[in-house]
Amino acid sequence: MKDLTSSLPPAPDTNELPLDVETAERATNGALALRLGTTTRQEIDEWTAQLRGRIVLFAEEALGQERTTATRAARWEVDQLLASTPGDGVLVFNAYQHLRDLARLLRWLVAEYRKKTEAVTSPLPARPSPDALADSNGHCLPEHEAVPPKDRT
Repeated sequence: MKDLTSSLPPAPDTNELPLDVETAERATNGALALRLGTTTRQEIDEWTAQLRGRIVLFAEEALGQERTTATRAARWEVDQLLASTPGDGVLVFNAYQHLRDLARLLRWLVAEYRKKTEAVTSPLPARPSPDALADSNGHCLPEHEAVPPKDRT
């Protein structure tokens, strides 16, 4: 019987990959731009290994240590997708679909990471002073021409 674990790509070394949003987005877009008829299995496996490493990095940062239902479900999805990497005996189409699933997951994780970092790093918007809202006459609302009331007859 053939050992399926030996055909899996090596575990990604997350120390080599920077936590860079732009690079992750380029990798995601590059993987999604691949076409099945013009891409070799070796290219698919290389892209898969690259995306797997980035998913591990962004999952840790984007999901954090929270124990909500949403984060548990997201962690489960990440774990299941990473564990189901196709081996050598799998059809190219299945490996291609797996690569696309990884790319879509990474795109979501990057978006979650951005939301989390923007919420932490961006200051609250400053409330404008009442003087800034008032016009030169001291009115807060723009002046309108008086409209005579309609006759109700």
